[in-house]
Amino acid sequence: MVTITLRKSRLLEKLKLTEGELEEVLFNLKSEVEPVDQENIAIEINADRLDMLNLGGIVRAAKGIMGVELGEPKYKVVDTDYVLEVRRVESRPYALGAVVYNVDLDQEKLRELIQFQEKLHDTIGRRRKKVAIGIHDLKKVDTKRIVYSTVPLNYKFVPLNQKEAMTVSEVMERTDQGKKYGNLSVYNNLSPAILQEDGQVLSVPPVINSEKTKIEEGTKDVFIDVTGTNLQAVMETLDILVTNLAEEGGVIGRVKVTGAIDVNSSPVLNHRVVEARVDYVLKRIGVELGGEDVVRYLSMMRMNSSLEGDVLKVTVPPYRTDVMRDVDLAEDVAMAIGYNKLEPLQIGATIFGKFLKETSLYTAFRELSVGAGLQEIYSLVLTKSNHLEGNFVRLLNPISAEYDAVRNSLIWTTLRFLSRNQRARFPVKVFEIGEVVVPSNSDTGFRNDLREVMAVMDSKVSFEQLQSLLHQVIVNATDIEPSYEENDDRLFIPGRGATVILKGEKVGIVGEVNPEVLVKFDVFYPVVISEIYLGKIANLI
Repeated sequence: MVTITLRKSRLLEKLKLTEGELEEVLFNLKSEVEPVDQENIAIEINADRLDMLNLGGIVRAAKGIMGVELGEPKYKVVDTDYVLEVRRVESRPYALGAVVYNVDLDQEKLRELIQFQEKLHDTIGRRRKKVAIGIHDLKKVDTKRIVYSTVPLNYKFVPLNQKEAMTVSEVMERTDQGKKYGNLSVYNNLSPAILQEDGQVLSVPPVINSEKTKIEEGTKDVFIDVTGTNLQAVMETLDILVTNLAEEGGVIGRVKVTGAIDVNSSPVLNHRVVEARVDYVLKRIGVELGGEDVVRYLSMMRMNSSLEGDVLKVTVPPYRTDVMRDVDLAEDVAMAIGYNKLEPLQIGATIFGKFLKETSLYTAFRELSVGAGLQEIYSLVLTKSNHLEGNFVRLLNPISAEYDAVRNSLIWTTLRFLSRNQRARFPVKVFEIGEVVVPSNSDTGFRNDLREVMAVMDSKVSFEQLQSLLHQVIVNATDIEPSYEENDDRLFIPGRGATVILKGEKVGIVGEVNPEVLVKFDVFYPVVISEIYLGKIANLI
C-alpha cells in the first residue's frame, strides 16, 4: 500500500462529498482514509493503482465509480516545437519528455506534485533504479532542443536548492540525493544528463535537477523528463504523469523524440485492447448480468469497451497500467458493483481438515527423537559452498561469502554445529528436521526434500550407539522394520557405514564419520551420524 497526503477541503470540494461519503467511495476503490490533522487526510492506495497517487487520479476514479463521469476522459493534446534528442547512454538508455501547460502551481499543488513524483519513484521507479523523473519550469528552459546524453564527472552545474555550481562528483559526495542515488547510473566515469542545446544542465538523472529550472509557486507550464532502464516503464510513468495533470486542467504537449530510441514523439499515451468473455467475468465474481451492464460498469472504472457477441473488447487507457488481462477486468466490474453488494457463496465443506502425511511424519519423528534423548537444533538453509559436497545450488549474488549456497544435506550443517560445540558436556546428542534442496527433473533442476539428521559426538562413539536409536524411531513412527546394507560412502569410516532400507527403497544413511571429513570441519572428536529422507518415507507408508 502507498500512502499519500492531500488537503481534505480540496478533495471534498472537487467531488462534492461529505467526509463519510468520501470514505465509502474510496473504500470501493480499495483505498482507506485516515485523518492527519484538521486540514489534511492520508489515503492508503493499493500499490497497483499508480493512477491514484495524486489528487487528479483520485478525482477521476471517484467520479467514475460515483457515476458522475463515465468512460475515458478526453484530454487536450497539442504538438509542441520542443525536441528531445536521445543519445547513447549506457547506464540508463531510455528517455522521453513531455510538456504540460496550465498546471498553475500554487503552494498546495506544488507539494502534491512533488509527492506524486516521489511516490512514482518509489513504486514503478523502484527507488529510481528503473525510472527517474525530472520536472522543470518550462519558462526557464531556454532552448527548444533538449539533449539526453552523458557528461563527465567534473561537469559543473548548480544543483537544486544550492547556490553555487558544483561538479557532478561533488554532488555525489556532498548532497543527500547524491549519496543516496549517485551510484545508480555512473558508468565509465560518465553520468547521464538532461541538457539544453547550449550544454546547460537541466537534471542529472536519477539524482537531482538543476536549480536553473526549479519549479515553484507560480509555475504555469512544466517540462517533464523521464529516464530509465526499461522503455515500457518509462512510457507508462510519463503517461500517468501527464494524464493526471491533465485531469486537473493541464494541456498535454507532445514532444518530438529523435536519436537512439525507437519512439517518434512522447508522451506516447499508449492504449491497449484487452479482451474477455462476458460469462468468464460474471463467473469470476458470481453475479448474473447482461453484457451491456458489464460495459456500463467498466465505463464507471473510466474505460471504454464494446461487445462483439459474448466477447468484451476493452480499450485500456494510458493511466490504467494495472489492467493486463481478463481477470483484471472482472475485478474492476466487481469494484464498480461494490464489494458490499456481492453476496458471498456459502462453502459446503463436508470433510474435516487433517494434517498432510509429511506433517504427521515430521511430528512423529520429532517427538520420538526428543524421546530418544536427542536435543533439537536449527540451522540456516544457506551455508558456505566450501562446506558442501555434491551437486548444490550456488547463489549468484550472495550478501555474504559465508552464505553463498543452499544446503543439499543436513549432515554438513550439523558437522559445523558440532565443530562449534566441542566444549559442551559430552556426549553431544542432537537432531534436526528440515528441508534441503537437491537435484531433480523439475523445471528448475532442483526440488525441496524434507530430511532428519541425528548425530552423537563423544570421546568414543560406535555405529550401534546411533543405529539403535534410529531403528526404534523409524519402527515407532512407521510400524515398518528397516533393514541395512553396507555403505562405502567416503563420508564414513570403511566398514562402519550403512544404507537404511525401507520396503526395498533407500531412505537414509547412518555411520561413523570418516576422520578426513571431521578434519575438514575442524571436529576433533568421533561422530556417528545419520540422515533420513522423510519425504521418501512419506510416499512409502
